[in-house]
Amino acid sequence: MKEINVRETMHEMMLKQMGGKVTCFLGKQCFVKFDVEGYEISYTYNINAKNKYFLQRVKPYPMIAGVFDDLKDVVNMIEIDLEQFKNVITSGKFEKFLELNKKILDTARNLEDLFFYYIVDEEMFEQMDNVIEDVRKRIKENVKEDRRVYFKKDPETL
Repeated sequence: MKEINVRETMHEMMLKQMGGKVTCFLGKQCFVKFDVEGYEISYTYNINAKNKYFLQRVKPYPMIAGVFDDLKDVVNMIEIDLEQFKNVITSGKFEKFLELNKKILDTARNLEDLFFYYIVDEEMFEQMDNVIEDVRKRIKENVKEDRRVYFKKDPETL
């Protein structure tokens, strides 16, 4: 245990030397794993510096789920998320959804590498913005009330 504390202190010092403001506190860091129809769905949550619970889905793909006031809200969010995963898994289209999601996440990483490592022309910004807006438009065009399958919670971004 002492060895871990020494390593953490060294890392904190390095981060501070880099200009970071490091806040460490003893708290709760939890990892929760479920098996839904043979797929691992996992989450992590912790108490942040504002005494709120930060929840993130880890698998099958990373996604910030939100910041909550108490554990009851965290559990409720996980319950809803699991219900939604069960719906999409039983739809028979889950693998296609995962493939698209992986491509999107990989593309976000490609985009970051492009802008971090290369000079990008202004025209490229416009082209990518147009493509992204087209995808967003297509997503919203497919939102039709008569095709909705989950009603316990409203969508947060559509």
